[in-house]
Amino acid sequence: MPTFFNYPFHSNGFIPHGHCYLWQTGLVWLHIISDATIALAYYSIPFLLIYFISKRKDVPFNGVFLLFGAFIVACGTGHLMDIWTLWHPDYWIAGSLKALTAIISIYTAFALFYLMPQALTLPSPAQLEAINRVLSTEIVERKRIEQELRLAEEVAQNSSQAKSEFLANMSHELRTPLNGILGYTQILQRTESLSEKGRKGVSIIYQCGSHLLTLINDVLDLSKIEARKLELHPVDFYLPAFIDSVTEICRIRAEQKVIAFHIQLDPDLPTGVHADEKRLRQVLINLLSNAIKFTHQGSVTFKVQVIAQESNANGQTNYKIRFQVIDTGTGIIPEQAEKIFQPFEQVGNQKRQSEGTGLGLTISQNIVLLMGGQIQVQSVFGKGSTFWFEAKFSESKDWAKVSRVVEQGTIIAYQGQRRTILIADDKWENRSVIVNLLEPVGFTVVEASQGQEGWEKALAHKPDMIITDLVMPVLNGFELIERLRQSEQFKEIAVIASSASVFAIDQHKSIDVGADAFLPKPVEAETLLEMLRQFLHLEWIFDAKIDAIKKPYTDDLDHQNEIIYPAKEVLQELLELTEDGDIQKILELAEELSASDQQLSIFAQQLVQLASNFQLKRLENFIQQYINQLSKFLIYNSS
Repeated sequence: MPTFFNYPFHSNGFIPHGHCYLWQTGLVWLHIISDATIALAYYSIPFLLIYFISKRKDVPFNGVFLLFGAFIVACGTGHLMDIWTLWHPDYWIAGSLKALTAIISIYTAFALFYLMPQALTLPSPAQLEAINRVLSTEIVERKRIEQELRLAEEVAQNSSQAKSEFLANMSHELRTPLNGILGYTQILQRTESLSEKGRKGVSIIYQCGSHLLTLINDVLDLSKIEARKLELHPVDFYLPAFIDSVTEICRIRAEQKVIAFHIQLDPDLPTGVHADEKRLRQVLINLLSNAIKFTHQGSVTFKVQVIAQESNANGQTNYKIRFQVIDTGTGIIPEQAEKIFQPFEQVGNQKRQSEGTGLGLTISQNIVLLMGGQIQVQSVFGKGSTFWFEAKFSESKDWAKVSRVVEQGTIIAYQGQRRTILIADDKWENRSVIVNLLEPVGFTVVEASQGQEGWEKALAHKPDMIITDLVMPVLNGFELIERLRQSEQFKEIAVIASSASVFAIDQHKSIDVGADAFLPKPVEAETLLEMLRQFLHLEWIFDAKIDAIKKPYTDDLDHQNEIIYPAKEVLQELLELTEDGDIQKILELAEELSASDQQLSIFAQQLVQLASNFQLKRLENFIQQYINQLSKFLIYNSS
């Protein structure tokens, strides 16, 4: 052993390997060429393996490839060593190299042993070919299915588009006569002296027309939901007035059914919020109306409370508000509770089902989902139901700039010079509505039956404002607006686009081509007059009689002192009748008061106004204020 370590690299005493071949030139060269060729071949294989590994790093056998490469390099080096030992007898080095080659080969063999099961799982070329054939078949089948799905989707989209266009066009056709019906009812209410019976008849016509318009809008909303085109349009508005307007509508319905209507408002509610006022009102009125419809005795309670509030980085407060409607009505069985949010599904008996379309809750649920909430329900059959939802609203500080509306009476004129309005519409009934709304107020209205005529009359009459329909022969509304904006003479004139079209694209397009505002049909008189006031900078003149009646709506004691009121016993009797909900007796007593004393006529008119509109809560407050005022007066005199 010491000899091994002392002389591993010594070649003294050994003879070169060439002596074994007797230095025969042919034999020596044969070994040299053979060993060199084998070594060259061996060295090329590892380089190819290294190149393969660098290109295919995903192959799981890279470690074995490296071991195999080291083994081949060692073998090639051994053949070069055989050439070296022909002249240099360094047999210790040659032996050590062979020992290293043996170690590498054994390690490689063990690695191959453990790798063999994994290698055997690799598919054969025949299996790969079979798999490829199956994959090719599946790819072809998948492409065929995808093509069929695309075709089916296109058919569905075309069908949905056709349905939406049909509903929109039908809505346009239905809204046109409704514009005449609702328009003239407003004209009659504003300009004609009607009897009590006639006034109620006109009011019924207006309510029925409005209900029909609501049903049309429900069907269109469902169409928008199915087409995923329903959108929210948030604005800043005054929340207390909004809640009051919603509850006042529903309070009248509850009082007509002689059921209690309670309101519970959180004192921490924000004053102004930023939300879609129209859609939120639609949801709340639907929930409250359903509760009232299915409650025959007991009460309906409307609760609004703040669940949470947080401030964002801009210092703006976000409120999470829960709206809850609780009734003591018929309730819903569990099987029906699962279906009530589906389109055209209704619960209850046939008589109650006939009162609606079965779309209200479907539309309301989708609106609330857009708001980030969900309508939930708990119900016990025969005892009542609770519907509620939660939504987040950002607080608005600028609600007063966009939401405040002050009712000052019936508009009879305006201050300043006479203004001229041009109305371009191919439907005479639509023109007639606007003519009869504006002429009594003092406007000169010029009519045109299509866009080209509208352009010619604009040149001739130089109006202060133009109201144009969008769909007209010869020259449509878009083209008329565009021509007006391109003209130096009419570049700054106020233009209102008006249409019964429900396509949002028509509304946006009209604004894009230059319209200042969009007026939907059927035309609401208040909306039209507000646009005139805004764009023409008008100051209205109101009917003094109507003003006198509406003055007591405020809490101003100075104005209340101007009204002569009856004795305390009469006021107490009126208060009891109001608490009992006896509208007929209140109207009869008001008529007696007016006939007995002319000074009580304004007070009597106020009673009739509130009682006829079933505003019992306001009527109760109105009477109670005069009772309190009279009590203070008596105490002051007695002292």
